[in-house]
Amino acid sequence: MNLIFTRHGESQANIEGIISNRDLPYPLTAKGRAQAIALVEQLAADNIIAIYASPILRAQQTAQLISEWLNLSFTTHDALREFDCGMMEGQGNAAAWAAHEAVVAAWASDDYTQHIPGGESFVDMQTRFVPFVNQLVSQYAHSMGTVLLISHGSLLHHMLPLVLRNIDAAFVKQHHLRNCACVRGLVTPDGITCNAWDNHQL
Repeated sequence: MNLIFTRHGESQANIEGIISNRDLPYPLTAKGRAQAIALVEQLAADNIIAIYASPILRAQQTAQLISEWLNLSFTTHDALREFDCGMMEGQGNAAAWAAHEAVVAAWASDDYTQHIPGGESFVDMQTRFVPFVNQLVSQYAHSMGTVLLISHGSLLHHMLPLVLRNIDAAFVKQHHLRNCACVRGLVTPDGITCNAWDNHQL
């Protein structure tokens, strides 16, 4: 089986610089909708058998557009949502982003329990994301198809090195995921091997 991880299309929160990792009303932009439709073209040669999406609006709208084009329903799963930023949710000021960057910097220094007050830590993300991916691998182990997972940039940057055997944090730092970029993984007896990260063939 194959897994494709992708980031949602551009959202209004991206444009306005708002931390919006809960149920806040920041939809896809026109560009974001176009990115989602363009992603369908990239998936044309893939045998997509299942779609899973984060519950956050921008991921839901991306999934809706893709599912309509592929004529395939999608399942919402909390494991794919972006990490919660607690008291900084809904804010876009310098203090909010400084708190965000401070937590990310702490994780880069292996301080995985750091979090914004009321928000999630690296460990919290790991606890929900890694078992979910392992569950999918087990569930679709005998399938020849591809499972598409629609999620978020920061979650994918931090969590994919934990589930892709040939990707590490240093690689991710050098290869930022664009909106609707694809990360392709092949499930093997040794684990999940990444064979394409956006435009980089591996």
